Amino acid sequence: MDKHKAFTLLLIVFQALIVGLTNIAAKQAALEIDPFVISFFRYLLGTAALGLIVLLRKIPLRIDLADFKMLFLLMLLGQLFNQVLFAQALRYTVPSHPPMIYALTPIVIIFIDIARKAESASRRIMAASLLSLTGVAVVLGNSIWVFNRDVLLGDTLVFLAMICWSFYTAFSKPYVHKYGSLQLALILIIMASIVYAPWGIYRFVQADLQPVTWKAWLSIAFLGIFSSGMSYLNYFAILRRIDPSRTGLIISTHPPATIFFSVLLGFEALRWNLIAGSILIIFALGIARKKSLSKIRTPEI
Repeated sequence: MDKHKAFTLLLIVFQALIVGLTNIAAKQAALEIDPFVISFFRYLLGTAALGLIVLLRKIPLRIDLADFKMLFLLMLLGQLFNQVLFAQALRYTVPSHPPMIYALTPIVIIFIDIARKAESASRRIMAASLLSLTGVAVVLGNSIWVFNRDVLLGDTLVFLAMICWSFYTAFSKPYVHKYGSLQLALILIIMASIVYAPWGIYRFVQADLQPVTWKAWLSIAFLGIFSSGMSYLNYFAILRRIDPSRTGLIISTHPPATIFFSVLLGFEALRWNLIAGSILIIFALGIARKKSLSKIRTPEI
């Protein structure tokens, strides 16, 4: 394996760790703080984290006015709708479910590509996507059979967030190459912060933050700096090297990471369906990995 492929794999592992801890941190914060306030803090801290990196690296920000409408749409899908729906969902569902649902991203991207007559995915990618879907069904099936209303509501919100993320992934790649990973991530989160600010400030003023524990504040800090800042930067870096439909399959690494942290920290018990679903998803990743990494590109982050 050459150094470029090794570096891409390192980015993928780092992304899985961030996402795994994001689901745990979001659940902890949602137990104590209004989810709309959580989103507000995420935008502020994410903007500050990425902005500091841009200042230290002395990278100029620019936006081609011809791209503004598309960038605004990407911001709505990936930064605003995705994050707000996700924050609301964690009030109801359990940490292991969101990454399982997000593992459906490649299937949605394939249908998006078919709809816009882009190059169709290979049989290998289709098979891996179907295995991912099966793994998701194994994990979520228990909540459906017992009809846990809260969990189903949370999972529905996550599903809507995943649809937004899929469109975001499918259409953002050209702009990642045009603006660069760091610049695009900062541009979009600044736009989201400005759009969300009026509502976020209102909910912040209304919120009672006196009883909030240090665990929730630590979770907020992680969500802002890593989940809303470094995660997007890292995701764009991966997206520059791998096609969108294959990048979606990388999301299949997230459920095992989330389940590990969720069980370790006591949010869930280790059940057979979690293990079986994770094995199917990991197997799907193994099918897709060789094809995915064969088209790695090597630009700088």
